[in-house]
Amino acid sequence: MLVETQQIKLSKPKSGEACNGCGYCCSIQPCALAEDFLNCTTGPCVALEKSVGKFICGLVRNPLGYLFKASHPESDVAVLEDPPALEEGYQLSVNIASALGVGRGCDAADDLQSSAWPEHLS
Repeated sequence: MLVETQQIKLSKPKSGEACNGCGYCCSIQPCALAEDFLNCTTGPCVALEKSVGKFICGLVRNPLGYLFKASHPESDVAVLEDPPALEEGYQLSVNIASALGVGRGCDAADDLQSSAWPEHLS
C-alpha cells in the first residue's frame, strides 16, 4: 500500500517550476478528469494520495481502480493498493499523465492562498 500516515508540509513551487508533490492544486480544485470520471467536484480530489513524503495522483497511479470505483461506488475496491499489472492500465496511466501535464511544471497560480499553502492541509 502506498499511503503514508505522516503529515506532508511541502510549499507550493512557483508557477512553471517542477512539481514537488505538495498537493496544492489537487487539494484546492479537482482536475477536469476527476470531475468527469470520478464525480469529484470540489477539492480535495478523491484521487489525491500520500506517497513517500509527497502527494501523487491516484488516477495516474491506479486508473483502472479509480475508474471502477467511481462507476461502482458500492464496491469494495481497494484503490490504494498496488494496481494490477495490466498493459491497458499502464497505457491509460501514461495517457492520463500526459493529459494532466505531469512533468510540465506547476500550473497553479502564485497568489496569497497558494503562498500560505502547507497550512491548508491537515
